[in-house]
Amino acid sequence: MSTESSSHTGQRTESVGPDRLVGTDGVRLLALACVLVLTGSYVAVLYDITQVVGGSRSLFALVGLMLLAATVLARVIRPRTAGVLALSAAGVGFAYYLTSAGVELGVVFSSTDALLSDTVALATGLPLLRMVQAGIWTLGFAPAPVFLSWYLAVRGRYGLGVVPGGAALGFLVLTGDAGTIVTLTGILAAIGAIAFGDLERRGGSIGQADLLAVLFAVTIVLSLSVTVVPGQPTGPTHLVQGEPGTLEATIDSAPERSGISGQVDLSPEVRFTVEADRGTYWRTGVYDRFTGDEWIRTGQSHQYDGRLSNPPGTYDTVEQTVTAETRLGIMPVTPQPLSVDGDVTRDTTVSRHGQPRPESPLEQGDSYTVESAIIDSSPAELRTAGTDYPDEITERYLQMPEDSSSEFADRTAEITAGTDTPYETATEIERHLRTSKDYSLEVSQPAGNVAEEFLLGMDEGYCVYFATTMTQMLREEGIPARYVTGYTTGQQIGDDEYVVRGLDAHSWVEVYFPDHGWVKFDPTPGGGRADVHTDRLQEARANGNEAADTEDSEDVPIDDGDGSDSPDSDPAGPDDPPSDPTPPDETEPDNGSTDDPDSNGTDNGTDPTDAGDPAVGGTSDTDETLSERLVTVVRETGAIGLVLLVGLAAGARRTGAATRLRRGIGRYWHGFRADPDRDAERAFDRLEGLLARRYRPRRPSESARAYVTSLPTTDADGFDSRVWRVLEYYERATYGDGVSRSEADEAIAIVDDLARNQLPIVGRLR
Repeated sequence: MSTESSSHTGQRTESVGPDRLVGTDGVRLLALACVLVLTGSYVAVLYDITQVVGGSRSLFALVGLMLLAATVLARVIRPRTAGVLALSAAGVGFAYYLTSAGVELGVVFSSTDALLSDTVALATGLPLLRMVQAGIWTLGFAPAPVFLSWYLAVRGRYGLGVVPGGAALGFLVLTGDAGTIVTLTGILAAIGAIAFGDLERRGGSIGQADLLAVLFAVTIVLSLSVTVVPGQPTGPTHLVQGEPGTLEATIDSAPERSGISGQVDLSPEVRFTVEADRGTYWRTGVYDRFTGDEWIRTGQSHQYDGRLSNPPGTYDTVEQTVTAETRLGIMPVTPQPLSVDGDVTRDTTVSRHGQPRPESPLEQGDSYTVESAIIDSSPAELRTAGTDYPDEITERYLQMPEDSSSEFADRTAEITAGTDTPYETATEIERHLRTSKDYSLEVSQPAGNVAEEFLLGMDEGYCVYFATTMTQMLREEGIPARYVTGYTTGQQIGDDEYVVRGLDAHSWVEVYFPDHGWVKFDPTPGGGRADVHTDRLQEARANGNEAADTEDSEDVPIDDGDGSDSPDSDPAGPDDPPSDPTPPDETEPDNGSTDDPDSNGTDNGTDPTDAGDPAVGGTSDTDETLSERLVTVVRETGAIGLVLLVGLAAGARRTGAATRLRRGIGRYWHGFRADPDRDAERAFDRLEGLLARRYRPRRPSESARAYVTSLPTTDADGFDSRVWRVLEYYERATYGDGVSRSEADEAIAIVDDLARNQLPIVGRLR
């Protein structure tokens, strides 16, 4: 690009030539835009987190402040000072995070072990959404890379400017929070910033395009390699319960996540048996953070040390012995567990919510004994429990997605308008959901917030939808609640023995009452489920599905041992069910509920012939999903492969490998015949390559004849005459009257023979 100074304007004008992209000012703007896109890529990931836990406005305000500060200070302070300021901002942010997480202010700056522990956990695969103070962490994380990246970019240090932003994005890739599209966008922006910075320094030349293509391809490879970094897995550690497409697989999608999907199926196969003097719900998972389309258990688990926390207030205790009848990745217990005994406890972890889980799967025949607390609270006592909630309860169990709609809040307030206490609010929400929505497994997962869509727009659903919606409605009213998964009582086959099948998979709600603890509520209606449960099990038996029964249950009539008469069917919610087994439809709850859920928990509202259990030859919608995923994987793999191919080609060009390869092939293969004169010239070019490899390259100012004459050879094997003949044909084709077709073919044959014999040159050239 040529530049001219105009004396009367004092301004520089630029003419853009054919090898220029744009003017340097335009290139600078493009480089700065790329840095902003890189910044936006990791800020977008943090924004997704704050959309769930709150703090989006604070995040945007903080990012904007950092960009403004970097712009103002870019020409005022030195890079070293800017680095100190960035580290200071990060220190203040993470100090605030540590204090929010419970670290005393006096020791917060010496709590490097706590911060290091969290950082290592995140970098080895702990998603941000599982952090207890995820929102505050994002505010501590964002300032330093935003400020430093933009500061360096404004100063024209684009290569250095992408380092802090790239490191921030890379860290979020390691946590598993940055998706493929966001990651590739950030990578492309980083490369673009470097590229346009190089263009600015070179006055807009695009001669380095091959280098940029190589850099892009290498970065893609590096970005893919982080998926093999060892660390805490974000998916199932060993076993997802149930076949794909079943309710079990949905609610037990991973140790730390519980999914919400569309249509699901139920399995009649036995999962475990329980020996206990009373039937209860068997809990397997507790989740506290709702993202809008799934539930997440925050916090990390710890090794079981022999005792679990006690609930507040008075309670009775009950023991149950659970025996796995198939491979289990869960540990069903009666809420609230106080202790677990058995060989399996050596490999048992406990979540921060007090739920045990095996580190490795339980095998068939493994058993353990659990002592659990049964909260002895009457409806009258729960009505007077008040709202003096502990801080740790309100901090954990009132979360709602930040974008929760006012329509959801208004509808919840309308439903609970006549209630005066948290207990009355809970029972009224439970009653409303049971009586206003139908039960069905054949639903389509709504887009957006599932709780809002179910309350405001859907007419039917299954337990996951009912429990999710009730939990969020309670939180909207300021009542701590959490989402719970597990199994209902199952089939009672003896005085103290229960068989629990995949049919009994269920989810429900636990509500916290001061001085009492967590109390169970089940908003899922039970109408029609008992008959379907019976039909489903009868069909499995008729089809010879041996996994649907144990030796003790196969001869027990379904009607005699069905969990529909389970004593744990108190719709009022307390975990101290009536001692008399009362059919659900005859229960008289103190809260006025008119439709008690059938406690067999089958979660089945469809004809079993429509179900997708492979055991009965049904079909499921998982095949279509698998095909779609396969197409997506193939498409993504093809796109990445194309990028890598372009990168390899550019790398070959950049390093000269392509030219060397072409020349190497040319020494041994003449190529397609053309005009005789051109073929003669091509033959000499090949000969020159052979001579250069054997002796030395031809100098730029050296003629062909002078070059051949200067080579130190001896006369033997007729080599002299053959080389001189090729030289003669070359000179005639280039400077004389040309050569014939036969002469050109002779030159080609000579060079082919020399190449095949790996240049056995002996003899003096004349």
